[in-house]
Parts: sequence; structure tokens; C-alpha cells
Amino acid sequence: MIGAIWPSFYNLKNTFGPNAAMETNEFISFIIFWTISLPVLFLRPEHYRIPAIISSVVVTIAAFAIFIWALVKQGDVGPLWKTPEVVYGTDRLTGSQLSWAMMRMVTSGIGGWAGGILYQSDFSRYAVHPGDQMWGQIFIIPICLFGSNILGIITTSCARGFYPDEPLLWKLYDLLEAIQTNGGNGARAAVFFAAFAFMLSQMCVNVVACGTVGGMDLAALLPRYLDIRRGSVLIAIIGICINPWKILNTANTFISAISGYAVFLGPLTGIMLAEYYLIRRRKLKLSHLYLPDSRSDYWFISGLNIRAPIVWLLSVWPSLPGFFASITPDTVQVDQRWIHVYYMSWLLEFFTSAALWVTWNTLSPPPGLGEIDEKDVYGTFGPAERRIEGLRSLGIGLEEDDMTDESSVKGGSIDERQAEA
Repeated sequence: MIGAIWPSFYNLKNTFGPNAAMETNEFISFIIFWTISLPVLFLRPEHYRIPAIISSVVVTIAAFAIFIWALVKQGDVGPLWKTPEVVYGTDRLTGSQLSWAMMRMVTSGIGGWAGGILYQSDFSRYAVHPGDQMWGQIFIIPICLFGSNILGIITTSCARGFYPDEPLLWKLYDLLEAIQTNGGNGARAAVFFAAFAFMLSQMCVNVVACGTVGGMDLAALLPRYLDIRRGSVLIAIIGICINPWKILNTANTFISAISGYAVFLGPLTGIMLAEYYLIRRRKLKLSHLYLPDSRSDYWFISGLNIRAPIVWLLSVWPSLPGFFASITPDTVQVDQRWIHVYYMSWLLEFFTSAALWVTWNTLSPPPGLGEIDEKDVYGTFGPAERRIEGLRSLGIGLEEDDMTDESSVKGGSIDERQAEA
């Protein structure tokens, strides 16, 4: 956006060294974006809905406009799509090489969303009804991800055709700069508005998926000292300290970092889903979740269920040799089989951790298994649970089958005299 207003900004003198992985104009843009994003972190999460809808609509229009323009200008899908081996100067992948390359990309794709899979309850809890987010997750997210990938690949392929002297323009801001450079002054307005649309989208993603989610995690970890807003600001500060441009501007490091999410978050997801759906069968004593002492069924050892980190370690370690080798290929060399294990990391660790968790907790059941609150402490009971609670208050005992079968509460196993009472 700055370059569209002042084209000389593209050629601003670089004062950074060759190992910085960033130039001065990029760093200025980063700091401006960070400064604009910071006040938005102070909004409450429920206020993000309307801005998110607006940014989604605007960026969709911009994405399709660039995509259609590139197709019309090139006249076909471009050389990268048709002959990628020629563009990259490599042989066409076949057989097991192709299969493992696809597996690695699948894991990298999941890795990019591994955090979202794990922390989606941070946002789904704001839904009016429990199932409100289901159809969006089943249909809209896959369609949007697949569509944006196709748009990006074909647009980059077309750009390779009509800008053959440019490097592959995978990064959108590089493409927009090339459009302005090769299109003259007439392209400046188009570049500005396209960049503005993607800036809004990126700010929405950055604030919600990075700042707010990190703030929620820190607030849960240190509630005495941090709330969501303070945690978000702390995450924003850390976001500068980790030098994220080092990750973004080095292709192999970027892919390895994204895959790293899969390595470390896959087992956590497997443990949580296995615990809730297979072991607890969606039955929790909500009141015990807020008892910070040994009276709680979920207290275990000083608030820590030691089984979780043990299962996590057992599930993670097979992927670590390949992970280390992918990050530092010049210093760490491992057998190709470890690399293949790393390429499967999220899926392999997800099912491994779930299987270990189910096995351990089946052989040694945790306390409070299958139990729920007898009283509606937090107003979460449905009609069946409310009827059971009412019968209990009248001193009418229920069998286990009656407690878990809504039809029995309506008159199946309880006689009419008890139901009338």
C-alpha cells in the first residue's frame, strides 16, 4: 500500500545486513502493521464478528479479481501448472517420491491449522447453540482452503508466464509489486486497493488467531496476573522478539516451522479427543472443573494429570529425528525412514496418542468416570437432566440406565406415579 502511494518506497536504501532476512522497507511495513493491529487486541472477542465478515467479503472479491486478471492476461493456466519440472529444473516425481512429497504437503497443510484444530473451542463457545459452528467446519473451511490454494497456484503460474524474468511470485506482496512495476502508473490504484483488502484480512487473522488465542492461553495459565487483553499484548511483544521474518523469508524453514505445529500439537489433539469422546463419553462434572484442590475428580497430582505429558512424549519422539533434520539439513543427517515418519507426523501422532490414552485409561480408569453433576450448577442441563434433577430432589432414586436414557425419564422405566410426583 505504501509503495502504491510512494513508489520510491520500493527502492528505499537497505540498512540491514545480508543475514537479516528482511530489508528496511519491509521492517518499516511490519512495524506499521504491528502498531495498527495493537489497539484491536483490546476489543472483546465477541466484537470481531462483523469486522471478520467485512474483511472476508472484501478479500474474496480482491482474490478473484487478481485471479481472473491473471488468467485473461496469460490466456491459459501458465507454465508452472502445465510443466512444473521445467520451471523448477527438476525431474517429474513418480512412485514413492511423489507419494511422500504429497504426504509431506498434507502434513504441512494440517500443521498450518493444527493450532486452529486445538483451540477452536476458544471461539465455538461464543456460539448461541452448541452445533452452530459444525457446518462451517465441515464444508466452508475445506472449500475456502482448497479454493484459495487453487487460486494462488494458478495465479503464480500465470505470473510466471507473463513475467518470465521475475522469480516465482508465490508471495502476494511480491506479485503486487511486480504488477505495479510492469504495469506503470495505471496499475497503482489497483495495487493499492488489492493490498488494502489483503491487509484487512491479514489483520483479522493476526489479531484473532495469534493475539487473542495466545492471550486466552496465557490468561488460563496465569489468571492472577493476566487477562485476555494483557496476554494478547504480551503475545504481540513476543511476536517481534522471535524475528518472524526469519521464518517467512526462508522457504524451507517456513515449511519446517509449519510442520512443527503438526509435530507438537497432533498428540495433544489426539489426547483431548480420546479423553472427551472415548473415555469420558462427553460426561463431565462441570463443578469439579473449578475446584482447585484434591476434592476435584480432575485434580490428579497437584492439578496435573501426569499421564498426559507421558503419552505426549511417547507419541512425539518418533517424529523428532526427521524434524531436526528438516530444520538443519546441513548439520543433522538421519536415515530416510525417519524423514518419512516426520512426513506423517500429525496423523501418526494423533492416532498413536489416542490409542495410548484409551488403552491406559481403560486399564486404569480415572476418578469420576461417567459421572455428572447431580445439580444444575451452571444452567447447562437439558430437558432430560432437569427431569432427573427434579426426581432426585423429591427423593426418587434412579438406576444408571434411567440416568442415561432420555426416553426413560419421559416414562419408559419410571412409573407414572413417580413421573406425576
